[in-house]
Amino acid sequence: MSRSQATSKHLTLRSLFARNVRMARIHLGLSQEKLALECGLDRTFVGSLEQGIRNISIDNIELIAKALRIPADEMLSPTLATDRGFDPTLTRAPRSTSTNAIKRRRGRASKH
Repeated sequence: MSRSQATSKHLTLRSLFARNVRMARIHLGLSQEKLALECGLDRTFVGSLEQGIRNISIDNIELIAKALRIPADEMLSPTLATDRGFDPTLTRAPRSTSTNAIKRRRGRASKH
């Protein structure tokens, strides 16, 4: 049994889902904000979901799974990282220019 399988046996479904959402999001290079926009959810909801704080409805599981391009049932799999080739050691998506930063720059440019 691999270490990830042994560790995942002790996770609640909520924690397992949270871990899998974070790994899938990072693998796709999405920020929490971009994932939230894709799903029509609030960024703070996605953040608290990834921390395992929030309970989630089946409808939101479906929205998130679609945005991550992973079947909803696989989002609850303890072997998702291995099955999909995700790197569980990555802790954040690559940085990119945020939507707010672009808006701020545009605002400053139009004032000049």
